[in-house]
Amino acid sequence: MPDDFVSSVVDAAPDGMLVVDAEGIIVFANRQAAELFGVEHDELIGSPVDSRIPSRHRAEHHRHRIEYRAEPTVRPMGVGMLLRALRADGTEFPVEVSLSPLPGASTFHVVAAVRDVTARVEIEERAEEQLRRSREAMLEADRVMAIADDRERIARDLHDTVIQRLFASGLALQAAASRAEPDVAPRLEGIVDDLDATIREIRTVIFSLQATGSADEGTRVRVLDLIGEAAQNLGFEPRLLLDGPIETVDEEIVAQLLPSLREALTNVAKHAGASVVDVALTVDDSEVRLVVRDDGAGLGPDRGTGRGLDNMATRAEVVGGSFRIEAGDDRGTCVEWSAPFAVGATAE
Repeated sequence: MPDDFVSSVVDAAPDGMLVVDAEGIIVFANRQAAELFGVEHDELIGSPVDSRIPSRHRAEHHRHRIEYRAEPTVRPMGVGMLLRALRADGTEFPVEVSLSPLPGASTFHVVAAVRDVTARVEIEERAEEQLRRSREAMLEADRVMAIADDRERIARDLHDTVIQRLFASGLALQAAASRAEPDVAPRLEGIVDDLDATIREIRTVIFSLQATGSADEGTRVRVLDLIGEAAQNLGFEPRLLLDGPIETVDEEIVAQLLPSLREALTNVAKHAGASVVDVALTVDDSEVRLVVRDDGAGLGPDRGTGRGLDNMATRAEVVGGSFRIEAGDDRGTCVEWSAPFAVGATAE
């Protein structure tokens, strides 16, 4: 077979082909090899093969060449390793290298087929990154599920144990108050009222525990979301009390209530300098009542004025309700927003 035909076949090979002598000098290279390394073909011939390897790997490569010369076989180089080659401009690229001793040569020569695997490595890296993210997402999902389970367990314990015991204690105190001396009975009734308030607060906590991470977009969840937003602006979380059949409130009322709550909390964050904020949303058969109370700077000379306050009053009027703002008992401000339980109803 003519030599020029063989040379054409080698140049047409998709991989870079090198022939290296016993001293590690490149004595033959095809056109693809020159393109891979970014050099002229004549520059490649006569250069050390080690010069085509990043400097940090050259000592190890030299050792491998010596070992291969002692036991030359047809095999891939660096099995299980990501090999890197060096272009003339100093950039590195991942390669696969297959080695074979040159048959029939009077002196030791090795044929190296060099393949650029950049595209494959990039695909593998993307796949590994996707796998890593999937694993992290699964771990996060497991963590969230564990937290949700803990929250549900705590909520169940609060409801089934703590509230029931408080309720039983309240009944016992009521019974005792009915038989107590006149000077003792009011004190016992005050304790019962405190227990009732505590039970309401615990019920709010129970719902907060159960609603966290829930896909439900009910009124309670939306109120809790507003409390969470306010906490970021205030630097602390307002205390929340939810009482009554809140989820049965007409959506037209809710549509006016929630922006009013947001406005009230925003005003506290901007102007009050408060350290405590109490939010109470109570619902009974006749009224929806929202109270936002803070211990901040209180009302200034322009008390009761401002566009935000006007908007809150207007929103109450739209649903037949009322709005008022006044100084707190000791300091701070108390905002009250109310509406009849049903749209169009007249509050007594």
